[in-house]
Amino acid sequence: MNPRTKILITVLVLAIVGGGIYSGLVIQNKGLFKGQLLGGQPAENAVEQKSLPDLKANLEIIQPKNKQEDLKIKATIENVGKGIINKGQPFKYALSINDVEVFSNTDSYSQMSPGDSFSFVYPISRSIYKYPEKGTVTFIVDSENSIKEENKENNKVVAKY
Repeated sequence: MNPRTKILITVLVLAIVGGGIYSGLVIQNKGLFKGQLLGGQPAENAVEQKSLPDLKANLEIIQPKNKQEDLKIKATIENVGKGIINKGQPFKYALSINDVEVFSNTDSYSQMSPGDSFSFVYPISRSIYKYPEKGTVTFIVDSENSIKEENKENNKVVAKY
């Protein structure tokens, strides 16, 4: 055999054997390749990214000690879903008393992983809004539906004061 033929046969044999080993590993041992997906993200987190977040609104009314003091609202936003809300995904939240909006904000600075929450206390000025002794307070999260969520039904909460 001449040297060119030997080299050609050697290359073909190596290609066949190497391809067989590779395909055997891919087909029979898929669990061995648990590393990272394209983009450098661990495979376990890739499933989580496909899951959707779920913003839940909650409020607590802090009653004034006397009729002249302002009503205070403790508002909480929680991600009860399995997905993440990344920084740069804006969503609006707003507080209203008797259907009059008294506070709104758009948040795009916070990342909210599953189970994360944040709260704030907002005093509703009685002298500005002139609300009666009894009424309702409404807290709405993601009112513009800018976040794709598992459940939109828990984005609004209404409580009597």
